[in-house]
Amino acid sequence: MSDWFNFHGHMCIAFELLGKNTFEFLKENNFQPYPLPQIRHMAYQLCHALKFLHDNQLTHTDLKPENILFVNSEFDTLYNEKKNCEEKSIRNTCIRVADFGSATFDHEHHTTIVATRHYRPPEVILELGWAQPCDVWSIGCILFEYYRGFTLFQTHENREHLVMMEKILGPMPQHMIRKTRKQKYFHKGNLVWDENTSDGRYVQENCKPLQTYMLHNST
Repeated sequence: MSDWFNFHGHMCIAFELLGKNTFEFLKENNFQPYPLPQIRHMAYQLCHALKFLHDNQLTHTDLKPENILFVNSEFDTLYNEKKNCEEKSIRNTCIRVADFGSATFDHEHHTTIVATRHYRPPEVILELGWAQPCDVWSIGCILFEYYRGFTLFQTHENREHLVMMEKILGPMPQHMIRKTRKQKYFHKGNLVWDENTSDGRYVQENCKPLQTYMLHNST
């Protein structure tokens, strides 16, 4: 923060001028994944920023690629022989976390639903209450998106979202199922869904165990 001021009752905060957000760059690069060394550097910075927030009893609650900005988004254009196409390569992977409009201190009221859908953890969907770990879940989803170039949980519906989680990560923990008020999603401790619907077929065809998404040339 470089400055702040009040404008007709609105609190205004001035920050350093930043570059494009990481989703915007990914989109303009035709959703070509970021190289692994760049992902590692961004992951380190994200974890460092998150530790600072959590040490100060603050949960961001809305981490997503759109809210992570490059300090400088200048890039080089390279030719990828394997893919037979040109790719943009960001020159500097220094980033900043932005948009604290929904950030919540530990002692403040916690709204029931937080986080943008695709980066929302199961405890929020099941209305079990949330805390700082919800930011960690979001970071995991973000890093996957950087690594593969697409969203891990591409859905807009709660039941389908939970089914995707089970297909990719394994069965929902029983203690969460027992505790949730959202029993309409379960029967005798198991998630209920119809594989024969269009949504069910989409999940069957597109959601695989997490380890199967690993690229062969990852090091």
